[in-house]
Amino acid sequence: LSGMPVVVRNATVASSRLLVVMIMTLLSLEPACADQFHPNKSTTFINKEQLFKVEYLDDASLTGFVAEDVVQLGDYYVSTRFGCVTHSKGHDWAEADGILGMGFPAAALRSVPFPLFWALTDQTRLAQSQSNVLTNRIFTLMLSSDRGEIVLGGHDPASVEGAMVTTPVRPSPLADGAEAFMHYMIDVQSLKVGNHELLNFKDSSIAIQAILDSGTSCLVVPDDTFEGGLLESPFQTFQKHFGDLDEPTIYITIEGKTFSIPYEDYMVDDKPCVMKMKNTPRTFLLGDVFFRRMVVVHNLADPMHPLITVGQRKEGYGLTDKLVTLGSRAHV
Repeated sequence: LSGMPVVVRNATVASSRLLVVMIMTLLSLEPACADQFHPNKSTTFINKEQLFKVEYLDDASLTGFVAEDVVQLGDYYVSTRFGCVTHSKGHDWAEADGILGMGFPAAALRSVPFPLFWALTDQTRLAQSQSNVLTNRIFTLMLSSDRGEIVLGGHDPASVEGAMVTTPVRPSPLADGAEAFMHYMIDVQSLKVGNHELLNFKDSSIAIQAILDSGTSCLVVPDDTFEGGLLESPFQTFQKHFGDLDEPTIYITIEGKTFSIPYEDYMVDDKPCVMKMKNTPRTFLLGDVFFRRMVVVHNLADPMHPLITVGQRKEGYGLTDKLVTLGSRAHV
């Protein structure tokens, strides 16, 4: 979610306090950022006196210290831990205010064990004075080329064109043989550019996993056949056919329903935003270009059985630029 403003809509019983607050799990203290967090202006700020470092596959990193304070997203707030960034490496971090913690606890730092969304939906904090928690652990993410929208507690039916499909999140294997939910990883049956299939499975009854990753700009596909599971490399198939096609649409099939990403949505600086996976895990990434055309609902109500629901975004549905309430539904 870095690099663009994200606004929240509350999709549960809405509060009358329509407060626009840009809150990030990693709050930047660097002067280059437009929106800064000032610990000295908070009467509830606590420095936990722990350092942290987050490293990324492309050698980028963030370092800083762990703190605790009351964090607010839309109408909801809770006292929780977060990381305060004091130094960054790689990327153009000056364009971002921070990183919003909407992922799984198993993927969190040990020093910040509860991602923001899980803290905001922790029902054990209902009685705490410094909290107003969300009762439904569900959020929806939608992006455009210049902004994003999060719906807390559900989704806006007016944003969807046609039927939606629901699919389970797949756990990731751990080194000790156990499994844990680390990513929003789902099964994908087909990925096409125009009429050309990129996932040519040897056995048509299987699927490949895709990770829904709003922190990745492009579609990132493997350059591998996975020991014969695929008849040819998806990335090489894309390269072979793309140049011969006239502004092709990309099609993705999930749970038997096909979703479309138009040519103009995945072209960046006159180049297709389709990249090769540097490492070759048995998966690929659905980045920002996917979220620009989809309504993606993350249902974490049952932590042992998380679900993803996907719908095609309705043409002309505009993402909000302020905290709004629509009946019992409010969007930020």
